[in-house]
Amino acid sequence: MLNAFPSGLLCLTNFDMLMLIIEKGGAEMTIPVLSIAVVFFAAALAFLFHRLATRFNGEALDSEWLDTFSVEAYAPMRRLLDQSDFEFLRKQPGYRPALEKHLQAERRKAFIDYLWLMIGDFNQLLKIGRLMLVSSNVDRPEFARALGRQRTSFYLTVCTVRCKLALAPLGLRVDGPELLNSLGTMLQQVRELASLETASY
Repeated sequence: MLNAFPSGLLCLTNFDMLMLIIEKGGAEMTIPVLSIAVVFFAAALAFLFHRLATRFNGEALDSEWLDTFSVEAYAPMRRLLDQSDFEFLRKQPGYRPALEKHLQAERRKAFIDYLWLMIGDFNQLLKIGRLMLVSSNVDRPEFARALGRQRTSFYLTVCTVRCKLALAPLGLRVDGPELLNSLGTMLQQVRELASLETASY
């Protein structure tokens, strides 16, 4: 009976048979599935970008706010998720893992509160920059492109940080300097644009 079958099939396991089926018919199934996944991912990303772009802190869009705004207001974000504090805590008498877990959760919550405020301030800066470009007597396409790139970079970083924060209880580390750097770059670009506009009048 065994000779009635090709010898190569005798050593196939169930997994091998499954892989053969996937290789033969998987291509037709994979392409539509990947296409649907890409569409859903793009839609989710567009929704997140829209939600981020529509968040403002409510301050007046004027030169006084621009002059007084400082990135240093968000300096505490650098320490909120710093692991060195938790390493110090573990060495203290009476340390309990539950205490560290509670402290980490509280710090993540505080970080998210700062993050929402930062998004609002970033959008304020972006809106001021755009208003300057629209009302300018000089065409500045390089600044328009720079603002667009900074916007995309900042929103992508926010999405990445939020995903990491969601996975932080599983041990994933989260860093905040990228957001601060992005906010600082936007502030610098808008102030530079403001100085150019002042000089042009």
